Amino acid sequence: MVCGSAGAADRSTAIEDVSIVDVLTAAIHAHQTVVIAGDRIVSIGGTAPAGARVINGRGKFLIPGLWDMHVHLWYKENQLPTYIAFGVTGVRDMGSDFERTSAWRAAIERGEAIGPHIVTSGPVVDGAPSDNDKLPVIVARDAPEARRAFDRLWNMNVDFIRVSSALPFDSYTAIAELARHWHVPIEGQIPTNVPALQAIEARQASIEHLEGVTHAASTDAEAIEFFEDCAVHDVSITPTLVLWQRMAHQGDDGLKSDPRLKFVAASIRETWPALGADNDTREVRKRRDAIYRLVSLATRTKVEVLAGTDTGDPYTIPGATLDDELEQLVEAGLTPHQALKSATIEPARFLGWDEKMGTIEKGKVADLVLLGGNPLADFRNTGKVEGVFAQGRYYSRGDLDLILAGEKK
Repeated sequence: MVCGSAGAADRSTAIEDVSIVDVLTAAIHAHQTVVIAGDRIVSIGGTAPAGARVINGRGKFLIPGLWDMHVHLWYKENQLPTYIAFGVTGVRDMGSDFERTSAWRAAIERGEAIGPHIVTSGPVVDGAPSDNDKLPVIVARDAPEARRAFDRLWNMNVDFIRVSSALPFDSYTAIAELARHWHVPIEGQIPTNVPALQAIEARQASIEHLEGVTHAASTDAEAIEFFEDCAVHDVSITPTLVLWQRMAHQGDDGLKSDPRLKFVAASIRETWPALGADNDTREVRKRRDAIYRLVSLATRTKVEVLAGTDTGDPYTIPGATLDDELEQLVEAGLTPHQALKSATIEPARFLGWDEKMGTIEKGKVADLVLLGGNPLADFRNTGKVEGVFAQGRYYSRGDLDLILAGEKK
């Protein structure tokens, strides 16, 4: 995927008197002028150039665009503009219709549509057919099928290979060997029949949901050692804490009464299963609590945490659910600074794009979010979006409201 947009706006824009949030050091640089031309930041400091559009940044805070590192773009309805409305300028799609998602991405890159950067796996590789008709799966029941699956995905030119929990050991080993040889990232759950430490040694780039880790790290010391090994081998974790919360509260009316659900098309909401009575969820809540414990222990190491939501699941809202994930990461033990990094610089590093995005610096892609409060003082201020730059295109609060109303696409 190309980072940047050939269709970015040409007119210079200057944000004056704004406070820049440095996501690397947690410093606040007040009273700055940031100038954007095309899809890039061209200067920080100084004054606005003649003829530039000027945005008043007084009392506001500027952060890099946010990333949701675990979503599914599997609905035929295009929800991508909604991500922008909540300040999410990049998403990692963990399984969807590759042709449709690629078409959306191409339109965004040409400047013909509103939406975030997209990296995508296309279909998932698993050991059994999908039980979700929206999620395409390539079945690899043994090593030969795994090699054919790799070849198919290679020819599709996917950004990475997504593996899932039912993938057999021999299939996983075969596809991991090819992925290492051809430098294609493997990301996803640790398959049930694959020891967690072996997944690290196989260079699986990310571990989603932390499934499979609880057995390998039953004590605090084992967990810390495991995450230190992850850091050494450049393996990131995506806990998706909001997913675990949803699973533990399937009978909770709070899920269906969230006022932000109105930003999801009715045609999508109509496909969601009804929330049943809250049956015995003690086991699920025990698993959730174990995941939260692991995240807390991970903060004692240098493992990189990626913010992800599993948006696409029922009762999720594109973009908005990322705010909930940041809140849960702080609940689990991250500082507001660490939580903000998990949605900005750490995704950029994970993708190998940190020279182009993830921080606010001259020459970087102008993916920026203008906030009405300091997110380092209160992480909930990431929800106070006053404006968004997506690949240099500016969307005011009024523009964002039109997106949410379905009047701007």
